[in-house]
Formats: sequence, structure tokens, C-alpha cells
Amino acid sequence: MEADMVAMVSDGSIATLRHQREAGAGRAVRMAPLRLTRRGRVVATGVSALAIGVLSVTLATAAQATHDKPGSVDKYLAKVTISAGESLWSVAEAYDPNADTRVVIQQIQQLNSLTGYQVRPGEVLWVPRG
Repeated sequence: MEADMVAMVSDGSIATLRHQREAGAGRAVRMAPLRLTRRGRVVATGVSALAIGVLSVTLATAAQATHDKPGSVDKYLAKVTISAGESLWSVAEAYDPNADTRVVIQQIQQLNSLTGYQVRPGEVLWVPRG
């Protein structure tokens, strides 16, 4: 008896599903327009601004990476390790002998964020090439 009831329920359910599928086949599904609340508009605006910012930074980084060619820094700068007895003056004269030594010293100070004229042996500095 229970088997007959299960069969009836199964047959009825299948028939119902078939009827619903056939009836809905000819109708187009109509969706309601999307409406955003004030909070939703704020969130959508924030996400859009964040996406634009990330895209801008990514493109700027890629442009900078393609602009800087390998070795372009080495063309104008030299990495110098200070030896015992050397000073900024002697380094500036050695790497750009045709320029005004005082100007070269100022450039060395700016390149290396130095506040004074003292250098220590073993210190590594960027020096402009002449």
C-alpha cells in the first residue's frame, strides 16, 4: 500500500513538473529593474573609484617599468665604495674632473641624502659620472 502511495505521489509530481515546464516554455521571463538604495550607490561608487585607482597605479607602474631601460642609471651614475683617506672632494674630482667640484659634491650629497661632508671608509655612494 505504501508503495502505491509513493508511486502516486511520484507520478503526480512528475506530471506537475511537466505541466509547469510546458506552460512556461512559451512565456518570456520578465525581470524587475535593478534599484539601488543610497547605501548601494555609495558602495558602487566607492568600488568603482577603487578599481579606477588600482588600474591607474598598475598602468603607471607598467609605463615606468618600460620607460626605464636596464643600465640607464649606470650611464649617468657610478656606485663608489669610499676607501681610507678619501673625501667627498677627492671622489668628486676623480669621477667628474671637468666639472666644478663644489657642484659635484652637492650632487653627491643630494643623491645619497648626506647632511654633511664627512664620509667613512666602506661607505657606498652614488656619484655622477662626468
